[in-house]
Amino acid sequence: MLPEWTSQQRAALQVMGIPVWEKKSAPAPVFYYRLGPLYLRGQNELPVSLPGWLDDLCLYLGQRPVAIKAPSKTPDLCFDYTESLNGSVPVETKKSLWQQLAHAKL
Repeated sequence: MLPEWTSQQRAALQVMGIPVWEKKSAPAPVFYYRLGPLYLRGQNELPVSLPGWLDDLCLYLGQRPVAIKAPSKTPDLCFDYTESLNGSVPVETKKSLWQQLAHAKL
């Protein structure tokens, strides 16, 4: 933990020419997984026990998600699962995902 400087300490550091370092917030980490032709992206790691919709998707594609490094550019077939881990996936999101998969070359 960084120390909190008093106004006198800040003034003394400034007179001595020593910069006062401020703590900066780091960007939230992003986790990437590959599931066949589909890339999954989210702000949390996938749980070991996958949600039902993702289990169904794994059965459809015949494999489980594999953690990967962040791709150099966002792939065309990329799904952000962050919102979907908290509860059920909205119907519109499911339709969009399945439509993307239907048009992808599997």
